Amino acid sequence: MTQTQLDIGLIMKLNVVIARKIFSVFNGSQIMTRNMREPATPIFGWVARTLMQNGNARVAASSVQQLHILKTDSVCEVGAGSGLSLLEIVKYTSKEVYAVEISKAFRRQLRALRLAKNVSIIKNDASNLKNEISDNTIDKLLGVNLVYFLNPLNIYVDEFYRILKPGAMGLFACKFEKIQGFDDTVAPNKSEALVIAALVDCGFETTSEYIDLGDANSRYTAIKFYKPFD
Repeated sequence: MTQTQLDIGLIMKLNVVIARKIFSVFNGSQIMTRNMREPATPIFGWVARTLMQNGNARVAASSVQQLHILKTDSVCEVGAGSGLSLLEIVKYTSKEVYAVEISKAFRRQLRALRLAKNVSIIKNDASNLKNEISDNTIDKLLGVNLVYFLNPLNIYVDEFYRILKPGAMGLFACKFEKIQGFDDTVAPNKSEALVIAALVDCGFETTSEYIDLGDANSRYTAIKFYKPFD
């Protein structure tokens, strides 16, 4: 390892320490929670992006594995962020992949990845994807650390039901214990029971599993939901 690589690694670790310190002070504030949903402001947006990049890598890879994506699957990731999950998804399928991301900063990062031509980056809010994704066309849907912010939740769940094929599945990877301090007006969906109830009310069949990958940042609840065959 070169000195330059060591220096870069040290800077990245220092950035994480600083971001965690700022987050600990402002966790629970509306502005911090808003930036965890959509990184936008210079300081709090940087904090959110830094923490997501550092804390979500193992969960992103694990959740993609949980989907069991086939080569012929069309996939939609809602809240694609910096592309941690997306880089895993494109390893498995050659069909259409939709990356839905409302954050302008994250969309810039996604474009910088120079992903394959089968990947479409969508800037629209996931509550209405009618102009981008047709009915009954998606085989797998993924949302990592996303569902807390979907408000009203039933509107988003209805849209996911619309785009998923009969027999298709989706997965929400959730760190509920980590987000209890978030502002309720921005992140109202803070419990597994609430999320599952919304999915069931829409017509999905559900299962859930608590997954521990061995460290505090890599423990999550995988809520899987299946659209029944007609």
